[in-house]
Amino acid sequence: MIKEKSWLWYGTIFAHPYVHTTIYPHIYVSKNFSTLSKQVQTRIIKHETIHLEQQKKHGKIKFFFLYLFVLPVLYNPWRYAWEWEAYIKSGTTKKQTKKYLSSWHYGFL
Repeated sequence: MIKEKSWLWYGTIFAHPYVHTTIYPHIYVSKNFSTLSKQVQTRIIKHETIHLEQQKKHGKIKFFFLYLFVLPVLYNPWRYAWEWEAYIKSGTTKKQTKKYLSSWHYGFL
């Protein structure tokens, strides 16, 4: 189920209101989601759906612990693998995926 993030997200550390977040079984989209092109919206939904599948497969608690609490400032092989899979399967090129995963958003992945 897709939901728009509410004002409550402003108080979170890991889930800023202007990024998209998945907490099984929901996908929470940013407030500007509806202003994005249909192509970008589709890619985001595909990406987040893959994270839903990962959370279901590995269990929500394990996924969150390995994804969030193994801090991304250090190399996090689980987060890297899960993000790589989500970007590639949602249609992002390998070159662009490497660029995303080496950005400050993901720490030193």
